[in-house]
Amino acid sequence: MSDRLDVARARTGRVIFDTFRSHYDPRLAAWLLLRSYFLPEMAAVHLEAQVTTPSENIVSLGVFGVWRLLATNNRELARCAAVYTSPAAAVAAARREQSRAADLQLTAVRGPGSTKHGWILRSAGVPVVTTARWYESAGEAMAAGRTAVNVFASAQVVDGVSIGTPSGRRSRVLDRTT
Repeated sequence: MSDRLDVARARTGRVIFDTFRSHYDPRLAAWLLLRSYFLPEMAAVHLEAQVTTPSENIVSLGVFGVWRLLATNNRELARCAAVYTSPAAAVAAARREQSRAADLQLTAVRGPGSTKHGWILRSAGVPVVTTARWYESAGEAMAAGRTAVNVFASAQVVDGVSIGTPSGRRSRVLDRTT
């Protein structure tokens, strides 16, 4: 008889972190525009950067932190609802929300057009995760939201952040202190 084949461990999704150089970063503007459709009450929130100290585990480059959930094929499934004052705050929030992923409440939202639907995950009524794209129907959006919750619960939280450069390119900076 032949030996039993090893079953390779399935890849999991990833939670990655981005930071922006200023209030005027075009990627931050795009992030905030999409979020304003899902969460209009957060559209007028003023962003204030927190200066990070070199003793923190996350590099002190960039001023804001956000996290994104990626599928195994690197497609963005979800993004955090908040823009955090520092990359370290984004990492802490992602880990906190991941630990209670089973308790997040999923709701569908309608976008600016009849064929634009999305979803939001809330914790105790507070939005913590949003869709990363539009869907054609509310049912499709809800199915995508359920998938995102399942992927988020077991996703690998990546060490390091992606830093924007003055040219608009992104580079990944790893945290080697942990």
